[in-house]
Amino acid sequence: MPIYDYECLKCEEFFDKVVPLAEYDHPQVCPTCGEPAQRRVTAPGFILKGDNWPSKAGRIRGQMAKKNARLDIKSEERRHEAPGMTLAPNVGGERVDSWSDAQKLAASQGKDTSSYDPLVRKERGAA
Repeated sequence: MPIYDYECLKCEEFFDKVVPLAEYDHPQVCPTCGEPAQRRVTAPGFILKGDNWPSKAGRIRGQMAKKNARLDIKSEERRHEAPGMTLAPNVGGERVDSWSDAQKLAASQGKDTSSYDPLVRKERGAA
């Protein structure tokens, strides 16, 4: 049931009252002096709930912005903790000059060389 604002005609007291929609135009009695009160015309005070209302979208947008800011700070901290880690061509810890050399060495040792294919292609494209 909605809450309506009323003003007493005699003592000019303002008060709120929960009244059924069917009775919103009926005169109400002032709780202070017991005289009739008149309903005041006011803007309705209600909240639109659900997923598609601007207030919820704005709230979620703000929450996501805060979350992304926290994640940016964490990723920046991690980058400073472990700078410049790169993958070097090697086979079982034995370093070689290029990924194609690493692939050849792995094949000569009877190892699977399929994981070297993308690195060799990238190396040839960069060269």
